[in-house]
Amino acid sequence: MENAIDALKIAFAVFVFIVAVTVAFNMISKAKTTGDYILFYSDKTNFYDKKASKEKNREVSKADVISTLYRWANGESLAVTIDLSKCANVPDKEKKRTFNTYESTNESTNFLRDLNDYIKNNLSKIKDNAKFEEEFVEAQFGGKYEYGTDGTELELTSGEKKVYVTYTLLE
Repeated sequence: MENAIDALKIAFAVFVFIVAVTVAFNMISKAKTTGDYILFYSDKTNFYDKKASKEKNREVSKADVISTLYRWANGESLAVTIDLSKCANVPDKEKKRTFNTYESTNESTNFLRDLNDYIKNNLSKIKDNAKFEEEFVEAQFGGKYEYGTDGTELELTSGEKKVYVTYTLLE
């Protein structure tokens, strides 16, 4: 009989331990969530638009431009514009070229071949250590939104996002 009572005491102790561990992890999780919330809303840079932010457009290499073009070719929702107006080796008609996702799927069936030709005939004429200025603009289209008087946005129906990337040759 004493063994049964000791077994019940041990089972109760294990149960209390499990409840205590569960409560402790729950409180730690809530504390982390609250801390993340407070830190996010206390940092005013989270509310800057890309254009209004204090960040500058970054400088990238020719390899970064080519990799972005291949990301576009693999179907990402991008529109990539390359401005080579400062390069004398490129023909005038190719000084500014835009690669648009919707053009590639609707109008040109050989867009990968066209892209490879553009890289071979135009980007290869630029020095390997050339720098480009990269500018991102993210546009929301489709969907329904309501806006509050304080500028908050409520998404009623989700739409699509498209990223417009412009690379301008520096030099």
